[in-house]
Amino acid sequence: MYEKQGRGVIGELIVHSDLIKKGYDVLTQDTGQGLIDLVAVHPTTGEVRFFDVKCVSRRADGTRINRVLKDNQKNWEKVSEKIIELVYVDIDTYEVIYPQRRRKVS
Repeated sequence: MYEKQGRGVIGELIVHSDLIKKGYDVLTQDTGQGLIDLVAVHPTTGEVRFFDVKCVSRRADGTRINRVLKDNQKNWEKVSEKIIELVYVDIDTYEVIYPQRRRKVS
């Protein structure tokens, strides 16, 4: 199986590709340690979206483990008044799951 960092890189590439298929221009970070993994800009609408990519993990019973934003990401949301969207990717099936977008920064 892949090491954790390798899984993350593969996951980001899958989501990157999916966003391009959806018509977005996608910007990536270059360090692997940032608050945001991908920034997607729709060239027609001007919509800007910020993503934190999470690889799907499952418990022994098969249920998906849902991740949450880290405290520094939540703080960035408050300061910037922007929303970081969690997006899940299954690197074995290439399934990309965009949960319902949060509308309000809490």
